[in-house]
Amino acid sequence: MSQKHNIYRERVYANQGFPELVNLVGTQPCRVLDIGCGCGANLRLLRDRGHEAIGLTLSEAEARTVEEQGLSCRVWDITNEMLPFPSESFDVLIFSHVLEHVAWPEIILRRFTQLLKPDGRCMLALPNAMQFMSRWRFLLGRFRYTETGIMDRTHLRFFDFQSARHLLENAGLEVVEHFGLGMFPMGPLREWMPGFSAKVDWLVSGRYPGLFAFHIIVVGAPK
Repeated sequence: MSQKHNIYRERVYANQGFPELVNLVGTQPCRVLDIGCGCGANLRLLRDRGHEAIGLTLSEAEARTVEEQGLSCRVWDITNEMLPFPSESFDVLIFSHVLEHVAWPEIILRRFTQLLKPDGRCMLALPNAMQFMSRWRFLLGRFRYTETGIMDRTHLRFFDFQSARHLLENAGLEVVEHFGLGMFPMGPLREWMPGFSAKVDWLVSGRYPGLFAFHIIVVGAPK
């Protein structure tokens, strides 16, 4: 077994989920596949919204955590050339901070889109390698891997705002939504004026997503 596979089998990703991405699924109950589901935070959000959600993970520890919450999960290597479900099985596919961890994301994305129904949606969330803090570090001549974040040491591919869009288009999908989510540096104002700060974040990330977005969101539909 490769060292890469050992890392992902042993690593556990736990967070509060990505409600901004999950909200794009809509309110109509549908069948969703969360590819790279971590400990199931997005699966919980999807279940709470009335969707039938299934997760895939390479980590047996994550799968146990997901199943302990009464959620559905399957241990699966997404680089496997076989698919874990029949064609046109799902209304929505979610790849939330997953494709940057694989060597050939275009191939994996094109393969998995076979699972989409003709009117389905594929939703990607990718880290923006050209976010302003990364640009500053690069300008200083620093290219350093970290344990988490944009420069996570397990990232194999890096994307900017436009290349994230091209990734989805190269998989044969039509882009129906493309935007960024991030934060504008506001110092102590963020704590003093959280509502105002949130509005500024939304406006600035929308106007200059390549610079201020941390998350790049791209949604595609079958052509």
